[in-house]
Amino acid sequence: MKYQKHALLLALLLPAVAMAQMNGMDMSEQFAFGQPAQESAVTRTIHVEATDTMRLKFDSMRIRRGEVVKFVVRNSGQAPHEFAIGDESFRKEHLLEMRKQMAGMEHHDVNVLSLKGGETKTIVWRFDPVKSKSVLFACYVPGHFEAGMYHRHVMLK
Repeated sequence: MKYQKHALLLALLLPAVAMAQMNGMDMSEQFAFGQPAQESAVTRTIHVEATDTMRLKFDSMRIRRGEVVKFVVRNSGQAPHEFAIGDESFRKEHLLEMRKQMAGMEHHDVNVLSLKGGETKTIVWRFDPVKSKSVLFACYVPGHFEAGMYHRHVMLK
């Protein structure tokens, strides 16, 4: 009987854990600037290049509220970079978090990609609900944001 209870508990919990870990994201997490989304919901793809000249280069920046965008982010340099989707409030919180961590540590926020030199990763983001007036795309590796590695985007309706 004891083993049956454990088996039943595992049978009930495993699918829930698997769904929560899908693509390493907590799909239920929402922010003032949107939420993670599944790739099957993508309405368009935007390619982003993170460069060692401390720039994020987008092939398109027309994003409307409600869109589900797949960002394909390539670190074309050798230095590590981040691609974070946020707003001003997230920026302040994230910078504090980065200062507390040891240099070189990766963190696993659902709205942040950490990229090594030459690496390409993707993130799928639903820009709904968007309560912030603008969305901030940025690299928070120490010194990178301050060097201009960000883009502030005013959301289109």
